[in-house]
Amino acid sequence: MSRLRVVASDAPPSVEHDASIEEDVLPTPGGYIREQRLRRGLSVEQLAVATKIPASSLRLLEADEFGALPGPVFVKGFLRCCTRALGLPSETVMELLYERERAALQARRQQQRPSYSETEVVPSPKLPPRVKVKERPAPDGGVVRQALVGLPRANTLIWLVVLAFIAVLVMAAFGLAGDGSLVTNS
Repeated sequence: MSRLRVVASDAPPSVEHDASIEEDVLPTPGGYIREQRLRRGLSVEQLAVATKIPASSLRLLEADEFGALPGPVFVKGFLRCCTRALGLPSETVMELLYERERAALQARRQQQRPSYSETEVVPSPKLPPRVKVKERPAPDGGVVRQALVGLPRANTLIWLVVLAFIAVLVMAAFGLAGDGSLVTNS
């Protein structure tokens, strides 16, 4: 078994979020691994031997095609294994991966959120007189209206059922006692 040991001489890129840096400027995790591998003059096959990761998986990893790999756990493990083999700090590559995941999550949330223009007026539906409306601010600056229906709470309903049951028992007891057995004729 041969071990590949390379000493990192390059400072890792900063992955802290800075408003002046555009998202496209930040390196991707796979791109960073590929760049460091090429700087050290290694081929994909050499890295595959050192890490025991198939060369085809390394190519997918360097191309940031994580969906074609077995799963997120494997992606993280492959990245950590590559950073160890290249002598890089694994925190740097993991932060690049997490930054990519955060950006993807934020993009999905933006697609799911309905966008309303500021001039658009959404009429509120007419509600019955017993319904109260509670308003709270929305994260996008608008107002969320929530109808509070005037129904009794579950605890109240349970107590009403218990009281009705007790009333039926009391009436039944008086009905049995009122059959005349307690009254005597003199």
